[in-house]
Amino acid sequence: MFDSLRGIGYSTPTAIADLIDNSITAGARRVRVDFIWRGDRSVIRVLDDGRGMPETRLIEAMRPASHDPSVARHSDDLGRFGLGLKTASLSQGRLLSVVTRSVEGGISARFWDLDHVLTIDKWHLLHGIPTELTDDAVLPTGFASGTIVVIGRLDRVLGVEIADETLGRQRFHAIARNVERHLGMTFHRYIEGSKPELTITFNGDDNASVILPWDPFMQTHPATTKTPVERFNHSGGSIEVQGFVLPHRDRLTSDQFENAEGPSGWLGHEGFFVYRGRRLLASGGWMGLGPGRPWVQNGMHRLARLRLDLPTSGDHLWKVDIRKSSATPPAALRNRLQGLAEKVRRDAREIFAHRSGRPTRQAQERMVRAWTAVHDARGISYKVDRTHPSVRRVLDAAGDQRRVIEDMLSVIESTVPVQRIWMDHTEGADLPAPPAADMSLEERTRLASLYRHMRTDLGLSADAARERLTTVDPFAMFPDAVSQLPDEPA
Repeated sequence: MFDSLRGIGYSTPTAIADLIDNSITAGARRVRVDFIWRGDRSVIRVLDDGRGMPETRLIEAMRPASHDPSVARHSDDLGRFGLGLKTASLSQGRLLSVVTRSVEGGISARFWDLDHVLTIDKWHLLHGIPTELTDDAVLPTGFASGTIVVIGRLDRVLGVEIADETLGRQRFHAIARNVERHLGMTFHRYIEGSKPELTITFNGDDNASVILPWDPFMQTHPATTKTPVERFNHSGGSIEVQGFVLPHRDRLTSDQFENAEGPSGWLGHEGFFVYRGRRLLASGGWMGLGPGRPWVQNGMHRLARLRLDLPTSGDHLWKVDIRKSSATPPAALRNRLQGLAEKVRRDAREIFAHRSGRPTRQAQERMVRAWTAVHDARGISYKVDRTHPSVRRVLDAAGDQRRVIEDMLSVIESTVPVQRIWMDHTEGADLPAPPAADMSLEERTRLASLYRHMRTDLGLSADAARERLTTVDPFAMFPDAVSQLPDEPA
């Protein structure tokens, strides 16, 4: 039975997160996760200072399906299906040892050894601590209560790379880093703030070992926009939704851009972040929503992220899976959620398409862009806007060469590599650009030249020329540089 349950599909990060769910349910304030490398004897440990379990409760918890998933749960109970402790642990290794201390029951210890089960062909929950884990499955003496879970014989973690000491170590530590990032994301609402309700440490117990929260919504950044919080009830309880549009990369430093990318990348985190009891279930995706065909993560909406809070009740209505890694909205809520998502997607697309951020409606109407989209029976094509001041200046001065320049523009328009541009963006090949306040020398030279043309050739006043330039792409991205242009051009 356990061998079949091992195939449910836990990754190491999701398995460890499932164990921490149990710690939170047990009232833990501090959890320590250790990845200890010893070659083929490597182990993973999860230690908490929660209430612990008396022996009868431990034996029950070590049995598969020890809880009915249909039973209503307390709002702090993050468990599901009664499979987490056993299945999550044994999905990673063939040996599971649990030692727990409760105030009322003292110390209790039980373990599963899948190799022993296969040998005797009988389910046999063993008493005590396995010999090979004697030094690892130890509760600190200072704990009045708590639980330690130790996973050994890590066949699913180490893989075939264990045959090579160097490759095995590299794989083990790479997985450990992924786990650390995943925990900072999954439990960020528990571990954030100056007085967090939970502290998780990784491979240590000092301040340097504390896992930092990852806020997927960049709520403290001034360029992040958000929708009002929407609350509504349905048969599965009360839910809450809020949309966020993250800043364009031009508004971020390189470090901010890299951090906002998250464990799964910009594309992977596009869409809904679904929480159950403030614990993250899904970190992106559109949950099958969309008019006609479901929306897919396409990169154009990568700045769109929505927070969806679910109660711990109503799991069957949301189709929360055993691994607590996905949810599907009930039919009665799909239209409402889709309407909220459409607005966030629209705003995110606008900011993504225009580097300077989301301009006002009036500014959008006045903006003169170098490229314009043309919609016709053949679809969408892109043309150079002949009214753009820089383009019109060249055409007006071209004389008998105007036809040659028009031909050149037509060639450029007909060969725009739209698909290549799309692929480069959706594959995440783009790197953070310099902040919008920085102009290159070449851009400053072009700005000064166009300003001089407006003042000298077109006869505009200094104020009128500067005002005009604030609506011209790309100079509209640099309002400070435009405002500093002298009244008399050089």
